[in-house]
Amino acid sequence: MKKVFISVGEISGDNYASELVKRLKNYSLIGIAGPKMRAAGLTPVANIEDISVVGLTEALSKYSKIKQVFKKSVEVLKEGVDLLIVVDFPGFNIKLLKEAKKLGIKTVYFISPQVWAWGKGRVKDIVENTDVMISILPFEEEIYKPYVSDKFKFFYVGHPLLDIIKTYETEESFKEKLSVPKHKKIVGLLAGSRESEVNVLLPIMLESAKLISRTFENIHFVIPATVNMVDKVLEKVSKYKDLPVSVITSKLSDANVPKFENPSYEVMKNSVFSIIASGTATLEASIISNPFILVYKVSPLTFFIGKRLVSIPYLGLPNIIAGKEVVPELLQEECNPLNIANKTLEFLTDENLRENQIKEFESIKAKLGEKGAIERTYNIINRLLETGQV
Repeated sequence: MKKVFISVGEISGDNYASELVKRLKNYSLIGIAGPKMRAAGLTPVANIEDISVVGLTEALSKYSKIKQVFKKSVEVLKEGVDLLIVVDFPGFNIKLLKEAKKLGIKTVYFISPQVWAWGKGRVKDIVENTDVMISILPFEEEIYKPYVSDKFKFFYVGHPLLDIIKTYETEESFKEKLSVPKHKKIVGLLAGSRESEVNVLLPIMLESAKLISRTFENIHFVIPATVNMVDKVLEKVSKYKDLPVSVITSKLSDANVPKFENPSYEVMKNSVFSIIASGTATLEASIISNPFILVYKVSPLTFFIGKRLVSIPYLGLPNIIAGKEVVPELLQEECNPLNIANKTLEFLTDENLRENQIKEFESIKAKLGEKGAIERTYNIINRLLETGQV
């Protein structure tokens, strides 16, 4: 049986890759995995919880662990692997691609790093060490087209979120499971899946929620916590005993809180508004048509360096795809409880603001291609494994 190594460094990547794992049942699957990949049957060499961070300075605290995971991954590649699939996470995965290339292992990059925003110098390394690039954003073809050859193939498949996003709860059933009165409106607080994000952003969100609840008594806040972060989230929420807030998580968790198949999606579907950390969740909210604002805060040094590397005017994917600010972005100093509360109250008190944003979301969604991205990705990978070419 052919062996496939899949390397993922973030929860969003775990979400996408788990769908591939479900389809690649005819192969032996190992790699760096998140909870969904593990649940789908992949045997982990390491877990994404060991290596997932946001920011340059934040990565220093996990440097030793990341180094250990990389060394272990290379050892596994040397033992014999037929294909390496890496998902985004360039700082780690490009180095892993280079090691695989030295060993003569076929390589697939599923979901390109955001080289169009920063790190354009990485394109050369990606092309030289990748046999097949599978892209999920339409404008990336312009970047990679000049490099396409017999040694480097490029495919645009559309966005997997169009296939992956599913919700099951009505507003009534969702509130009932959380014991939230029917007349109350849900506001989502989505602080991210990494420890660094939860540590920095969740306290700010909770403070803003306190301010919002002083104006609106009929608001109930809901925080969807990932499996790896639920304990950390509960610890922070415990300091806000008078705040009308619930924590929910995935059915894969053992935590004693309400569990859902897709907790983040249920919050987005059933909330009138959300406050969301920069990342894949912002695009998910756009697809679900949940009005929101984007928040982002990292160490001053990380932000200082990042600003000099980034070559686009927006941070959020919805704004990048739209080519304009559809979603307000509160970054760094602007990402504070008062600003977040004021901006949220603007949306909660102005129906036109929410409706206009939802209309813009429809245009963004239309630009993401047709459904079937995961199946198209599987077909490319399966063909490569069975025939050695695509």
